Amino acid sequence: MRVLGRVRRGASLAEAARTEHIKPATIRKYLRRQFRQEAPGKRWTPTKYDRLTVPMNVLTPQGPTTVPVRGSRERNILGRYNVALRKWREGQLGAEAELAKFKGQTVGGLPLITDVALLASLEDADAIHFEELYASLVRGV
Repeated sequence: MRVLGRVRRGASLAEAARTEHIKPATIRKYLRRQFRQEAPGKRWTPTKYDRLTVPMNVLTPQGPTTVPVRGSRERNILGRYNVALRKWREGQLGAEAELAKFKGQTVGGLPLITDVALLASLEDADAIHFEELYASLVRGV
């Protein structure tokens, strides 16, 4: 998924794969539907969106929960929400307004928390963590 994201942001498939220590052939094997090649020898380009389901960590009133998130659009929403949440935790100006933009949105069937009082209580309970956005595919890691 990281390779796909890097390619969508402008890197070549070879560069992105090298950065993530994966062979480009492996990426093409497992994510073939997410890439297009106009002609043999031409550059592989990613599709704009995908419908892949990926386990990701979403903040709930009970703390972080791993849920299946379907599609690059939902993954993008969750990524932007986590950036806004991180800014709020750091006390940056305008962070509350940025969080308010996510009011009523859901990811993986779970509503995104925008209530500052609830976020503050989760922060006090040390329930907000930012180790990884994507859940580990291997148990115990």
